Amino acid sequence: MKLNKIKKLPLFAIIACACLFPLFTFEWPQENVSADKFFSFFGQKRESTISNSLIFSESEMAKSTDNGIVTTIITEHEDGFNWFESTLGTAVIVSHEDSLMTIYANLDTEELNPELIKNPEVTAGTNLSTTGNSAWQESQSFLEFQIVDTKNKKYVNPLILMPRIGKEETLTLTGISLQNKFGKFYELDTQKNIPAGFYKVFRKRQSKAVPYKTSVLVNGAESERLSFDTLKQEENQLAVESQSYYIASELYPNDEIMLMGEIYLPHGKDTISLLITDFSGIEKSRIYNVTVY
Repeated sequence: MKLNKIKKLPLFAIIACACLFPLFTFEWPQENVSADKFFSFFGQKRESTISNSLIFSESEMAKSTDNGIVTTIITEHEDGFNWFESTLGTAVIVSHEDSLMTIYANLDTEELNPELIKNPEVTAGTNLSTTGNSAWQESQSFLEFQIVDTKNKKYVNPLILMPRIGKEETLTLTGISLQNKFGKFYELDTQKNIPAGFYKVFRKRQSKAVPYKTSVLVNGAESERLSFDTLKQEENQLAVESQSYYIASELYPNDEIMLMGEIYLPHGKDTISLLITDFSGIEKSRIYNVTVY
């Protein structure tokens, strides 16, 4: 379903994000971070929801990303916060300036730093715990890292506030298809004659990487842009904000495809332009010329 309409938010560049988030970056919660040290990114499909976590791919010591106060230590599944989407397992929650909160989940309960209880004040780099198997990852001992804007009750993509990691996971722009209101798909690589009307535009989903933003244009005019800088909780479901709120079933209708936006194709010769951008600003684009009857 599509939820309430909203105005498009101007959150499509890191500079714009500075209007909502502080003008500084956190440190990484693990050492020697690179693109291949992530198991899954914020905004990726995760079972029947959208992931609000940046998930690392190696079991290491989790460290505080900045100065703050440990407000909560959750052990195993004793999660009393009714607006957290995921099962955190053992987790440490740290409150920072500007209404931001960092969450370090899937920790090893036995390895929790005992000083956190004696002195809840932490600085950047304070050891919290090694990672464990307490969250819903089950057999994967990977850190789940989240950032929450408590003022606006949004999950923030950690890549916005973290130092750049150099080369990012390579994005692909393949398997482009259109879906009409009746659920019929048109593969743009092979089908060039398409009925007029409204369509959802999909690309082939990648199992790990997620774009920072996607744009779809018709005849040079932008129809829609999706940005993965924040996730909003709407009616107990996480959603991406654009012209609408897109929940997981719309963003990822199956395991193979990912929504890029919606368009209207008028009669005639139309040009469909697609653009994806990663967090370092690297863009990939494709253009399709179609006959619309």
